[in-house]
Amino acid sequence: MIQNLRLYSGLTLFAYVFMHLINQAAGIISPEAMEAADLLTTGIWQFPPLEILLLAAAITHFLLATARLTSRRSLRLRKSEWAQMILGLCIPFLLFRHIIATRIIELGFDVDPAFERVLLDLAVFLPSQGILHAIAVIVVWTHGCIGIHFWLRLKPFYPRWRGALGATAVLVPTLALAGFGAASAEIIRRSEEGGRKYVFGVLDAANVNDAAIKFYENAVLPGTIIAIALAFAPFVVRQIRQTIDRIKRGPMLSMPNGKMIRVAPGATALEALRDAGVQMASVCGGHGRCTTCRIHCGSGIDQLAAPGKIEAAALASIHAPRGMRLACQIRPLNDLAVAPLLPANATAQDGRRPGGLSGSERQVVSIFTDLRDSTRLGEKKMPYDVLFILNQFFAEMTEALRESGGLYAQFTGDGLMALYGLDTDDTETMIRDALHGAAGMLRRIENLNEHLKSELPHTLRIGIGIHMGEAIVGEMGPPGRENISAIGDTINTAARLESQTKKHGVPLVISKAIFDHGPIALPENAVMHEVALRGKDQTVAYYALENMPELPERVV
Repeated sequence: MIQNLRLYSGLTLFAYVFMHLINQAAGIISPEAMEAADLLTTGIWQFPPLEILLLAAAITHFLLATARLTSRRSLRLRKSEWAQMILGLCIPFLLFRHIIATRIIELGFDVDPAFERVLLDLAVFLPSQGILHAIAVIVVWTHGCIGIHFWLRLKPFYPRWRGALGATAVLVPTLALAGFGAASAEIIRRSEEGGRKYVFGVLDAANVNDAAIKFYENAVLPGTIIAIALAFAPFVVRQIRQTIDRIKRGPMLSMPNGKMIRVAPGATALEALRDAGVQMASVCGGHGRCTTCRIHCGSGIDQLAAPGKIEAAALASIHAPRGMRLACQIRPLNDLAVAPLLPANATAQDGRRPGGLSGSERQVVSIFTDLRDSTRLGEKKMPYDVLFILNQFFAEMTEALRESGGLYAQFTGDGLMALYGLDTDDTETMIRDALHGAAGMLRRIENLNEHLKSELPHTLRIGIGIHMGEAIVGEMGPPGRENISAIGDTINTAARLESQTKKHGVPLVISKAIFDHGPIALPENAVMHEVALRGKDQTVAYYALENMPELPERVV
């Protein structure tokens, strides 16, 4: 609830800033164009309900942001988080003079905040305030854009729109500053040509009076002191809290390498780990939305409070197993053994990956599929044609996996490995889905032969080996290019069975374990064979089949 308030209040303020900058961009045309555009931009915010909403959003956003800073036990933040925080704390100092000189004296002294009068103040009377105003535009807009980025980077669509949004983020303040500069130059020109008559004419038209001027002058010093105090107060309060926390004895986090980390009273595990110099991912900034700070909790997990609404929703979205928690959400009160599950450079996409696949041993059905006589393609076709045929082949095979709920886990030059059972523990379901996937592959290879008849030097054939058992499943591969795959005897056996399709001249070799544990009836006259596993004394029993057994309908 508090996080949503901070987000929605920030979005409200960002909407006002965006419209205000669009208004300033009209200054490229003339100050009068700015005044005319004001009716459709910032002017509508003076409607009482919207003005109350804007004021409430400003107070709420500042209080929640400073409260969060005050409550932080660690200030080991990313550069972008530091930038957002520092820029936000500078905003009151940069804007309070502008607010007093426009809205406050308008309400208190009936002074018209017309753009021509405001520009006269900023460009002629107080050019230093004009410079501060330009800096404020950059600071406020950048602070808001960082916040928008933090919010959107968890959304799946964001990578596709990031370029366009980034260009917009640069274009808007550029146009606003160009409009402010052009309008200021025009006001300076008018004041030089019109002299005192022009200047006093503008001031008289805006009803600028001595009382308003005196109020502004008297308010500058107290306003400056208050703005500086607001910027430093969170750090002072935080330091007092840390001093009190050092007196108290907090629980300890034990890491897999034996390192012990003390947790300050009330601190989250993420704050404690970062304060101790442990690099931890947290794409969402510790709000419990991205799951990149996921950790495995061992001894002491029973003393942890149950996940709150936000954490429970995040864990459910990735099908997290027991023992997995979010470091940014747990506040240990007792000693706890923890182990980070994602690297420190994990991305939002990593956070959306299923939680149960971070190196777990589970029962799976493994399928190995190989394209027969693929080398003959290279002898009869040009390289580009071979690549086209292989791409068509892989597209059809992966579509068969998608339809049956399988995972494309590994690629070879002319074959692939697929896994079933990553999202279910029901043995019959994973076997039924796997055989439906294999049936789809056989059906699609026939369709591909018909579709590419004029392009193929020979009919495409495949061999499929299917086995089930325990395997280690998780993210594997070089840094930055990991994918979910599996290793173990089950995987090796499935590959060995696939090679037996060549020996028997059939498209299917299915292990006896599949028929022993699944809902699939063994075909009549099926003969059981055995093959020794490489490097082992044991053998595996299997059936070599010309056709797919009769399958029950798949339940989606």
